[in-house]
Amino acid sequence: MAQLLTQNGKMKKSSQNGITVVNWTLPAFQSETGFRTCPNATKCVSGCYARSGTYRFKSSVVAHGAKLDLSQSEAFVGTMIAEIDQWLKKRSVQHLKVRIHDAGDFYSVSYLDKWLKIMSHFENNPRVSFYAYTKMVSQFKKIRIPLNFRVIFSFGGSEDHLIDRTQDRHAMVFESLDALESQGYIDGTQDDLVAAMGDCLKIGLCYHGAKSYQNTTWNKVS
Repeated sequence: MAQLLTQNGKMKKSSQNGITVVNWTLPAFQSETGFRTCPNATKCVSGCYARSGTYRFKSSVVAHGAKLDLSQSEAFVGTMIAEIDQWLKKRSVQHLKVRIHDAGDFYSVSYLDKWLKIMSHFENNPRVSFYAYTKMVSQFKKIRIPLNFRVIFSFGGSEDHLIDRTQDRHAMVFESLDALESQGYIDGTQDDLVAAMGDCLKIGLCYHGAKSYQNTTWNKVS
């Protein structure tokens, strides 16, 4: 299989001053076979950026499907640890930030448990940390989140009502930067280090989906 952790444009832009940001991805919402990779996604589906553009290229569809298959296998934990170790061998990589899913989500408890095992392997390595946007709110509220893992709850799913905006790190999508800032959110649209490193409670993202803001049913800001 090709390289498992990759960099899109945003990841590359966010990589600076010895920090390298890489990404693990799955098929967005559901695979070609109909397997739901984002079980709690609801209103966000209509405007999901990862269901259009380059994500729909045949090569991308095949690669993301292969990663889903790997994530369901017993080899996943060991394979991902080896992949991270390979990135750490690069001279340019002083600190590695692993974003789990720019598409897809923690689709099952057993899959999340695999990632927790990977994080546990690197818990004493200050060069590696993990972060993720997720709609699997109740799943995360039942566990102790590792110190090397930053979780941002993402609005637009079936468990929005479980997100405490005064306590939980969370993200909402806005039509414009002005709208984002007027609500007291920190812009994370172009720089993923806001999510990977920052401690800000409220992360805002400017809408960049495939459909127009007006035509999507996603209630981005309530």
